[in-house]
Amino acid sequence: MPRGYGETVTFDLSPLGKMNRIDIDLATGFGSGRVKGSFSQVVGRLHFSVRQPGQAKGQILMDARTLRFGYGKVNGDAHTPQWLNSSQFPRISFQLTNLGNAHWTGDTMRADAVGNLTIKDTSIPIAVPVNLKYLRAERRRYDGKNGDVIYLNGEFPLSRGKFGINTGSALDSVLDSLTVKIQLMGGSDRIRPFLPSRIFGGRP
Repeated sequence: MPRGYGETVTFDLSPLGKMNRIDIDLATGFGSGRVKGSFSQVVGRLHFSVRQPGQAKGQILMDARTLRFGYGKVNGDAHTPQWLNSSQFPRISFQLTNLGNAHWTGDTMRADAVGNLTIKDTSIPIAVPVNLKYLRAERRRYDGKNGDVIYLNGEFPLSRGKFGINTGSALDSVLDSLTVKIQLMGGSDRIRPFLPSRIFGGRP
């Protein structure tokens, strides 16, 4: 087994921040209208071992104040006390405790990212289905530095009512269930040795 194969590697989301997106898709109760928004500031770290991917840990932080929907009134409403109350609760976090049901399909690992999502000081356990790729020596493509890249994406439904986000009459116009889409890319500060599988070599 190559030296370093089983080591846990830390991937920082900040250096590749422009590649990170967390989008929100709101469904309205009238017609077939949908309102889409996104967080412009997403940071955090993921600790990942290719030998024991299920034991992955990490934290993802979003600045609630950066959520924008592209419509002035919606942007304003989203940050009021009834909704995100972002001035009092500026941070949304996801604490990753493990990757459940992890298995490789070709060069992509599919798993459930298990952890706790905290919004407005309310923390709820969730499991997010994700796809993950480990890209050896690919960081130079993005910011010119040596290192590996981990790429993760997924999509899941979320009930805003469980987090106390406008649980009143607004449910008649904006549905309780919203869709969250994530695309995250983190870079390590070193390149792993070649591993005995093509899974850990190529680009996404």
